[in-house]
Amino acid sequence: QSGVALITAVLIVAMASIAAVAMTQTMQIGTHRTANVILADQRFLYSLGSEAWSRGQLMRDIIDNNPYDGLDEDWAKELPLTVVEAGQVAAKTTDLQGRFNLNNLYLPEEPDQETRERGKQQLEFFKRLLSLLELEEGIAQATADWLDQDIDPQFPDGAEDNEYLGQTPAHRTANRMMANITELRLVKGVSAEAFEQLAPHITALPEFTLLNVNTAGNLLLRSLNTSIDEASAESLMSEREENPFKDKKAFLDRLAELLSDNKPTAEEIESLITVSSQYFQLETRVQMNNASQILISLLNKQQQGVSVLSRTLGVF
Repeated sequence: QSGVALITAVLIVAMASIAAVAMTQTMQIGTHRTANVILADQRFLYSLGSEAWSRGQLMRDIIDNNPYDGLDEDWAKELPLTVVEAGQVAAKTTDLQGRFNLNNLYLPEEPDQETRERGKQQLEFFKRLLSLLELEEGIAQATADWLDQDIDPQFPDGAEDNEYLGQTPAHRTANRMMANITELRLVKGVSAEAFEQLAPHITALPEFTLLNVNTAGNLLLRSLNTSIDEASAESLMSEREENPFKDKKAFLDRLAELLSDNKPTAEEIESLITVSSQYFQLETRVQMNNASQILISLLNKQQQGVSVLSRTLGVF
């Protein structure tokens, strides 16, 4: 009897120990999960604070009634690494109209003559950018077909449903504006390598936009016209740091001075450019307890104020 009692006691102790370990493990997992949720919320709230800071900078631009948007303004200054409770925050606002807007290639089903001409100009603009990047110019026509509402492929490099239905997996053309530049990876001829080259120079905005010559990079400025070489683009970029272009005429006059020979007509470039912007991207990086989070905010600046059109959250 004493032996049975001893074995029973040992079994009871063993079962109690197993139950205690299981309960402790569950409690620890729950505690870690709760801590992670709280930290994620903190990171997101810090990101929203950064967003409010960027919107404030852009609002100041509206209040001051600045006729241009340039890299000399407060909104363009990067938020330095800022120490917060248990972490760090850094943020940077970028003018998206300093990039080529893929949705400029979109055409409705029955476009008028003005819209068609505008589409042709943008198509040639994109081709020049592709050429400078040493990529196939046919990507431009394939992208235009992906976006336009008709189902007729453009000659010779266009592609409509018949091109994509034979792929694995099969898919159709969007026949609408892109929501994100990553959609370009579905377009004929756009490999992963080609997309990586293009990504820093393109955007996908919800309406037709012009290129801001105060914020565009060297390749984008050169893509405006074949007569603009690398040296001329660098000169324009260097000069605008101290003296941004207040209007289109100032840019066109300076460009005419730089290009003494083979000058493009003002009309060729004027319809492609602007000196002010409405669309900006804020990238906020928050690091807390060895975990990082990135929030990408799409901001729209109008006379009435600055609104947030979308947020993309990532953890890296």
